[in-house]
Amino acid sequence: MFSKVGAARARPAASPPAAAPRPGRGGAWILVAAVLAGAGFGLYVWLRPAPRPEPMAEAEPGAEPEAVSEDSAFEMPPPSLAPVTLAQAAEPITFQPEAVPEADRHEAETLVRRLAGAGSVSTSDVQAAEQLFARYPQEEPVRQLLERVLLTAAATESRSKRLAPAATLLRRATEVQPASLNPWIALAHVLFDQGDWTGAEAAARAALGLAPRSFDALQVLGYALMRQDRNRDAEEALRAALDVRADAATKAMLDRIRKGLSDEKGMAERQLAHFHVRYDGDAHEDVGREILGALERHYATLVTTLGHEPQTSIPVILYSRKAYYDASGAPAWSGGAFDSTDGRIRIPIGGLDVRLTPDMDRTLIHELTHAFVADLSRGLAPRDIHEGLAQYLEGRRLDETLTDAQIGGLADGRFSGVAGFYMAALAYVEHLIAQRGMGGMTELLRAMGETGSVDKAYQQVHGRDQKATRQAWAERLRTQYGS
Repeated sequence: MFSKVGAARARPAASPPAAAPRPGRGGAWILVAAVLAGAGFGLYVWLRPAPRPEPMAEAEPGAEPEAVSEDSAFEMPPPSLAPVTLAQAAEPITFQPEAVPEADRHEAETLVRRLAGAGSVSTSDVQAAEQLFARYPQEEPVRQLLERVLLTAAATESRSKRLAPAATLLRRATEVQPASLNPWIALAHVLFDQGDWTGAEAAARAALGLAPRSFDALQVLGYALMRQDRNRDAEEALRAALDVRADAATKAMLDRIRKGLSDEKGMAERQLAHFHVRYDGDAHEDVGREILGALERHYATLVTTLGHEPQTSIPVILYSRKAYYDASGAPAWSGGAFDSTDGRIRIPIGGLDVRLTPDMDRTLIHELTHAFVADLSRGLAPRDIHEGLAQYLEGRRLDETLTDAQIGGLADGRFSGVAGFYMAALAYVEHLIAQRGMGGMTELLRAMGETGSVDKAYQQVHGRDQKATRQAWAERLRTQYGS
């Protein structure tokens, strides 16, 4: 989760909210075909804050401006989807001499041995299996072989975060063996990792058509429904999954969804093309309409600026101030939060009338930027990029926010804490944009999503990895502004 910092204030008295699960980063699942076993995938969420420039705590002299660091108050248990175990083939593949000539049978048996041995296949292996299937489409052993080759090839692509080719291979596997459970479950996971929530739902439902009590299919269905802001349906799917198998992560996510439903009970809802907005209809009807208009304006601005549009509508929940803290678990200085577990923006609006304050307008574009960045980078963007770009796009600039003396202190590494982190993040993003323009920033975020690697994306766009790029910026900042 990411939270925009507002003015420091005492948190309203209330019992602390139940710890919301914080999915772990880098949730990778590994497909298994033939004799391989499968693994699961995860979600990811960070609690995000956006700061006032003061006060900035003093750090040890000479330290590098703060990089990615998270307040310990935001550390929560990371739930993830449980590992998926794809069933191994019950029987070995055997070819009848009278059905398949010796030369082709030899080629097929070579592919079987390769699957059992290395557990990986090449593009030429996929082509060979397809050619065998084209010649013998009625032979079940040939059909089984092609399915396993496609699953194994998809596993290789998935491990390298090449999700689009993996999805293509898995769709082909569902065509070859439409009554086989494994390809549908694997496809649901790949599509979820791609951020294709509706596609993941469709694949999970196809799997459930074959195995109504498949824990893996029910679990990914619940997660996909949650990301579509269909929490009632998600609750039902995850409850059904737990009826099949006890799983701590699934239980944590179900508890999280139920708490959200409780927090939002009785709220009015408005759905637009880009947003699902919920708020207290009696108390906040006017300001709700005003916020909707502002969100649509900012959405159009971000689409133009970043050259990207999120695949699904973005849920926005507007709370009274006390309900906001209880629902989000955000710190007292938080003025808004984006949660990349469920893709929701949560904002406290208690005390607002129909006219939005400039601070609220900045909060809206700040949080919306996080939603765009998370979608564009498939959740991989580091926190300094998230926070620096969100501040930049709300209009904040380092030289207008800090005095020359404060910038010098930042350059010397003398400021720590939340404000120090945010100002360093803003300075870093300003540096990256100065180097490659906003187009370069968009290219960096897109490369993260496409390669599945922050370092690969930096290498591709800036010619060096993340650490080296940041070190070069810190040295330049010290040279330019340090004492």
